[in-house]
Amino acid sequence: MNLFSEDPYDGKSYKNFINSITRDLGKSRKVCSFFSGCGGLDLGLKWAGFELAFANEIDKNAAATFKHNLGQEVCRTSISELAADLVPDADLFVGGFPCQPFSYSGLRKGLEDTRGTLFFDFARIISEKLPKSILIENVAGFAKHDSGRTLQTVLNVLNDIGYETKYAVLNAEDFGVPQTRRRTFIFGTLKSINVKNFSFPQSFASGCGVKEAIDDLIEATDVSNNEPMQHRARIIERFSKIPPGGTWRDVPEEHRPRLRGDPTKISHKNMRLQSHQRLDPEKPCYTITANIQTHFIHYSQDRNLSPREAARLQSFPDDYFFVGKRSFMSWDTELSQYQQIGNAVPPLLGRAIGREIKVFLDKVK
Repeated sequence: MNLFSEDPYDGKSYKNFINSITRDLGKSRKVCSFFSGCGGLDLGLKWAGFELAFANEIDKNAAATFKHNLGQEVCRTSISELAADLVPDADLFVGGFPCQPFSYSGLRKGLEDTRGTLFFDFARIISEKLPKSILIENVAGFAKHDSGRTLQTVLNVLNDIGYETKYAVLNAEDFGVPQTRRRTFIFGTLKSINVKNFSFPQSFASGCGVKEAIDDLIEATDVSNNEPMQHRARIIERFSKIPPGGTWRDVPEEHRPRLRGDPTKISHKNMRLQSHQRLDPEKPCYTITANIQTHFIHYSQDRNLSPREAARLQSFPDDYFFVGKRSFMSWDTELSQYQQIGNAVPPLLGRAIGREIKVFLDKVK
């Protein structure tokens, strides 16, 4: 099923579209959110017509961002200590737990036999509450993680506690987000409900290019979280040598960082392929991560992206305010604005999945 028109932005610019989305009408469905982060998936589900009933997020700044924008109190108890009776009933439970290698000995030993990984805490709550449906989000490589054993373990656990599942890898770019961002989604229903009748959303249009998405934010002072990084002259000079679509490898040797203690040698510390990538103005952004402040260079400015520019590329509306420090330092214990944005599910992608889930649940008796 495809619930979208051929025009992903309904005849509007990308900026105007994401700043004018309203909640879908129809019967409200309740959702409980775990590992909620700053609320990207939850905003998308809200746009799709879901009502937020519960949120659980341990990080102070992410929880504050969630509450500020979505109006939902956030339980900050660690999910490993969260009692299921504190979680209300809902039609859908969602969560994007950290990707960890783990083992499972089967239901006969119970979910406590899990080496303390967070997925099993989520599964424990699901097994006690038994919502109609569940949605799990993770990185694109989740299906291949630990040679496929991680995914199979998750599916086995969900089967043992009473759920049939389907999974797919979706690219946010296919749903109007100006970013190439692939993520694995697992959707499950109680076995009394036929999950085979559920379909993941189909691609309907590519997201716009970076310039169209964020060009108006250059030096804009009337929007929050838009203070750009302040770089030293040598960094600006280095950035100026990188063409659109290029990386640090395009920087001449005389402008590359030097090894501490020996300025005659080039330092390759933290210089991975994705480091210092100059965005192409006509193409969607590369995958945004929690380290976005060091990964990407603005397509026309010799600087990294501001948090607001990153949030726009994730499809957050401009009035979505991010709490906390702009960037993370080694001594910080709470997530920065950049980290919250980079960890989030793009709301437009959440909206696409949420619409399909809501249509599916509305047909369930």
